[in-house]
Amino acid sequence: MGSDGAGTGFSAHPEKLGDAGDKLVTASGDVSGVKDILGKLNMSDPAVFGEYAGDAGKSFWSAWQDELQVNIDALSDLGGKVHTTVANYAKADHGVQQQYQQGA
Repeated sequence: MGSDGAGTGFSAHPEKLGDAGDKLVTASGDVSGVKDILGKLNMSDPAVFGEYAGDAGKSFWSAWQDELQVNIDALSDLGGKVHTTVANYAKADHGVQQQYQQGA
């Protein structure tokens, strides 16, 4: 850090943050697509897990689908938060620009 104090060396690039938010939202959609495809498989069928593993297979498959949904929701939420951060930076930048224009 330089001698002039806090904030030295820090910068935000809203366009890059926006791209990162987009990637998180896209990843959420990708995982959701995989979950939907996997959901169409009859993985709890006794032919897949064996006749004695049916209930355990159903429980496992259900828990795995639930976990995929948690990941989908988390990716989407993170992407939304990144987009909110971009909007906050833009609003703050606009406010600072207005203050400079009024002072000039």
